[in-house]
Amino acid sequence: MDGADLNPSRYEALQQAQQHQAAGDWLSAAAIYAELAWRHPGDHRLLANQGNALWLADLPAAAHLAYSRALALDPQCPVSRRGLASCLRDLNRFDEALDLHRQLEPILPRRSAEGQANLWAHSQVLIGLERYREAFARMACRRAWAAGRTPSPWNALAAQITLVTEQGFGDSLQFVRFLLPLLRRRESAGLRNGVRLMVEPALVDCFREGLAWLETPLQVDPIAPDAPTQDALSLLELPGALGLQQLPEIRADGAYLYSPLWVGGGGGRPLQVGLVSAAGHPGADPFCIREFQKRTLPIGILWRLVDALRQSGAQVHDLQFGADAFRHRALGLSPLPSGTGLTGFADTARAVAQLDLVISVDTAMAHLMGAMGRFAWVLLPWSADPRWLSAGALSPWYPRLRLFRQPRPGDWHGAVDQLLDTFKSGHFAAGKAP
Repeated sequence: MDGADLNPSRYEALQQAQQHQAAGDWLSAAAIYAELAWRHPGDHRLLANQGNALWLADLPAAAHLAYSRALALDPQCPVSRRGLASCLRDLNRFDEALDLHRQLEPILPRRSAEGQANLWAHSQVLIGLERYREAFARMACRRAWAAGRTPSPWNALAAQITLVTEQGFGDSLQFVRFLLPLLRRRESAGLRNGVRLMVEPALVDCFREGLAWLETPLQVDPIAPDAPTQDALSLLELPGALGLQQLPEIRADGAYLYSPLWVGGGGGRPLQVGLVSAAGHPGADPFCIREFQKRTLPIGILWRLVDALRQSGAQVHDLQFGADAFRHRALGLSPLPSGTGLTGFADTARAVAQLDLVISVDTAMAHLMGAMGRFAWVLLPWSADPRWLSAGALSPWYPRLRLFRQPRPGDWHGAVDQLLDTFKSGHFAAGKAP
């Protein structure tokens, strides 16, 4: 907000709110905006700022109220409408969120940050509603619109095709499945070469090994951070570029990454269980911090889970990566089976192949297990990413993953209760409901 026409007390309050935001203290910022909104009841921007702060504090129901009050003052405010859509998504009200994203799509400039954010959120809500054709079509437009271009038809039968990864490791592991329909289409046309995939260095060996079973050779290379990718197609754009309307058919166990190098283990006594309890280092972005915090088990819940698994006869192995690995070491989790490690995703694939079951929060490990067709149980917050849908224990993307959701916002005890009850019952088949 422009402070030029503000009286000093209001300006100082806004400065204080911005300082709280910079420190990640979203509740204190929300309190200041709420006070200012009470003193200036006609200014919808203050209520929108309050909603933003409450949403980043992971209080979507409270943010919903602030955004709704802002929209009562200015029904066309795009900030409040997009914020309200985010709240509705987090409250698992996907249909209502979809309506708002649709209204905003023709209004927000496609190339703007706001337009791009709405386009992405719109596509993800559609995935949550399993409306894949519409979702994939929007995902295929993003980079062209961001560059100010009209999306052009893509030739899946070109002599040479370069694909690149974007977003996080989990997205890459999830969307590499769409190479299969691409390669099938090319094989039908007599093309057995010419596809190059450029991925993050940590994924190179994993994809080289896990896709080596394909009859059509695939070149997998590391992508440099500053490599030009504007002329390449993103993996996230691939299903839309292929015109797909549903998820491609995979093996019955859902595996599309598998290798003879990833064998062994399982079936040991006691039961061998791997555990990932934190979602990775969030960096400085407020949204990433919010997502990290809501997808990471608090240390007390983590200990309760570990202790109960041990008491049920399992040996719990440390699969945690990154800065939060110390939490597992502090609780005395077992090291990985001899000769395995987590230096890259290929090494991780070998490690989990030695285990009977992996339990993970929503992070790249869950996608790796699903892509490998391995049994894994995933602990989800109430407002999970739409790719996990809004309810249910099964995933259309990964038939051997089983989902354990918070029964209400913030209730990790409830999610862990469900998991432990299932564990103690001996139902380890991830693809079957309790």
